[in-house]
Amino acid sequence: MTVTKSTFWRTVRRCVYVYCGIEVIGTHVGELLYCTGVSMHPTILHGDLVIAERLSVKLGNVHRGDIVGVLSPTDGSLICKRLTHKQLDRIYDCELLPKGRVPRGHSFVQGDNTMSSTDSRIFGPVPDGLVEVRLVLRIWPLNRFGWMSNHWFWEKSEDSSSL
Repeated sequence: MTVTKSTFWRTVRRCVYVYCGIEVIGTHVGELLYCTGVSMHPTILHGDLVIAERLSVKLGNVHRGDIVGVLSPTDGSLICKRLTHKQLDRIYDCELLPKGRVPRGHSFVQGDNTMSSTDSRIFGPVPDGLVEVRLVLRIWPLNRFGWMSNHWFWEKSEDSSSL
């Protein structure tokens, strides 16, 4: 089997197109996330593979109760937590908020497994700019396949005032 120069460069060009397409989709639309840890147990288990989308975040349409991927303010890693409070919401049980309200432009995120979660109760409200993605669909394991969100990225709600 002989490979001509034109065949070689055609293959290289196709690989570059595929790579660029995947990069654009991952940067602007969504991505696959492999979840580790126990902080979101029982909603997300260690080893779950989920699809996360960025459009809700970009459109400012993340709702209370959504599971979001947030850049950790402590080490910059992507952590998955539930968005429990948005800007100006009152919080009654957090020593980190002396005024008892989430500041403007911030969100309060918590793990579902409160006994094993490092979240806003530890590091405080996160700036909305650190919210990267919204988790929408668990695709692995197959016996737990299903939606993780109850709304589409274009559906606004009365609480979509921040992000």
